[in-house]
Amino acid sequence: MNKNVLKVAKFEIIRQLKKPAFWAATLLIPLFIGLVYFISFISASSVDTDVHFDENTKIAITDEAGILTPGMPYVIDGDREHGKEMVKNGEVDLYFYIPADFAENKKAEFYHISEGLEIFNTDGNILKVILTQNSAARVNELDVLALTGNYEVVDNKLAKDGADSNALGKAIIPFFIGIVFFMFIALCGNRFLLTVVEEKENRISEMILTSISAKHLIVGKIIAMLALGLVQIAALVIPILLLVFAKSGDSFIAPILSTIEVDPVSITLNIILFAASAVLYAGVCTFVGSLVSTARDASSFIGPAIIFMVFPLYFMQMFMVEPNLIVQVFTYFPLSAPVALMLRNGFGTISTPEFCIGIAVVAVSAVIVIRLATKTFQKNAINFNIVKPKFLKRSGFKKK
Repeated sequence: MNKNVLKVAKFEIIRQLKKPAFWAATLLIPLFIGLVYFISFISASSVDTDVHFDENTKIAITDEAGILTPGMPYVIDGDREHGKEMVKNGEVDLYFYIPADFAENKKAEFYHISEGLEIFNTDGNILKVILTQNSAARVNELDVLALTGNYEVVDNKLAKDGADSNALGKAIIPFFIGIVFFMFIALCGNRFLLTVVEEKENRISEMILTSISAKHLIVGKIIAMLALGLVQIAALVIPILLLVFAKSGDSFIAPILSTIEVDPVSITLNIILFAASAVLYAGVCTFVGSLVSTARDASSFIGPAIIFMVFPLYFMQMFMVEPNLIVQVFTYFPLSAPVALMLRNGFGTISTPEFCIGIAVVAVSAVIVIRLATKTFQKNAINFNIVKPKFLKRSGFKKK
């Protein structure tokens, strides 16, 4: 790589890394996610839902429904009023009352000495444990499994040809890379525009181009902005991945992680697509920035390019089935190709050769756009005149 390109890239990276605003924008979202998780963790840990039941806990139960096995400990012959008196006198810590109509009303009661404002008292779960253990002792192991539902039903999907199918597992990584690409657009879009336009507005480009070519300047800036974008993406994605793997035993996350299909070829192709798409988007933003004179104009012109990129999302249902003409156009049109390829790869409606052709289209388009941006910037870098429209003079007036 040319030394001038490396100098520009190094200068831009160091300049941005020294700005507090860059780190504020980079760390704001991860810190917010961490803060939300910390608050939810503290809130969950402050609510004690465990059942504290040991031999030191004195318990009495009135079983008018007859649900408990005769002779079981804790069961007394007295009625509810007798049990309440036992609590008041300190004979027991907890008294449970199971009414005769328990099967119909599905309600039991418990009494204890209150220790102040108790919003989340879970002592009632002790009765549930006692009743569960008592019922389980009267049935065999298979009945316990059937009643409690403590078993897993494994989902084995088959393709039309009878082979094993794992559509969800194959789609997770492509869709994750697609989400990362949208995060890249959201975090880095304005920077690609402003890094070119601001220098033109401040007339810095006039001085820079006296010592370095426009090609080396643009390529160096794009490399620097891509590197900074990856830093921001890593600062956001890595904490999320660590959080997911820390919660890998969760009942919601564990089934998803277990279905992920790790295919080295597919992962490599998706990473190449992401890299080519990021360079294409950077080239488009730089090209727009090289055409206009102010940041306001650049923000107006980049809108159509972004619309073309996200346009396949409006036709997402078409990407779930066999591709038609519209899907094929989106797949190989340079601006819409990145998102279209990610969708088709996620839904499994594209073959590997077609996917490779789409990646080649994106990569070649990225190179062409960067070359256009280079030539346009070289031509317009020191051109700050805004062309104003000319109108016909009214009749009767002549130019002096």
